[in-house]
Amino acid sequence: MFASLSEQDLQSIAGYFYEAHYDKETVIFYERDLPSDTGSKIYFVLKGCIKLVKYSSDGESTIVRLSSVGEFFGATGALTDKPMPYSAEALSETTVIYIEKNNFIRVVERFPQVALGMIIALGEVLWFNYETHNQVVKKTDARVSKILLYHYKRDGHIDTPDGKLLNINLPHDYIASMTGIAYEESVRIVSRLKKTHDCIHYLRGGKIVITDLDKLSEMAQAEEACCFY
Repeated sequence: MFASLSEQDLQSIAGYFYEAHYDKETVIFYERDLPSDTGSKIYFVLKGCIKLVKYSSDGESTIVRLSSVGEFFGATGALTDKPMPYSAEALSETTVIYIEKNNFIRVVERFPQVALGMIIALGEVLWFNYETHNQVVKKTDARVSKILLYHYKRDGHIDTPDGKLLNINLPHDYIASMTGIAYEESVRIVSRLKKTHDCIHYLRGGKIVITDLDKLSEMAQAEEACCFY
């Protein structure tokens, strides 16, 4: 969002931002909170990961998405003054910077390209949600593969002797929530991607190692062929 600004421009707006640290499982705000009560803030992740989650009346949780390093959250509520559409919880020890709504508007008035960057980023989130929640095609293997590829591209990886280790952990409950499938089905699909298709390894805590990127990409596109049948 701010990549197009010069170092001088960034220094000129740095005073609008504040840093905050959260321990694991700390709730930054709750679903239905009024942004005006918490300062109408837009948050940017510097370190760690934030889980954006919704809870049903019986307490069942659904993960909306994970907001990792470089991403923002809280913008919808802050800019519309409507109740927050989800709760935000630190998935690990996390550091963020935040900017209040009025100051963000001042930044956008000076640098309209920042608003364009936000629109593009929100568009990418909408496309990701469509790709992973598309119920027209029932091939859940493909939807899970798309999630892994999305985070491979978004969050990056570390090359290891076993393959490409994703920089973000993707536990089964997240994969299940993002694809609209049961937890047990997520376990079975990940197992198939490992044992049958031999393209990933799933390690404790949601660590994912992509062992065959081409094969995983092939699995992600498998649904396209079936759309014509």
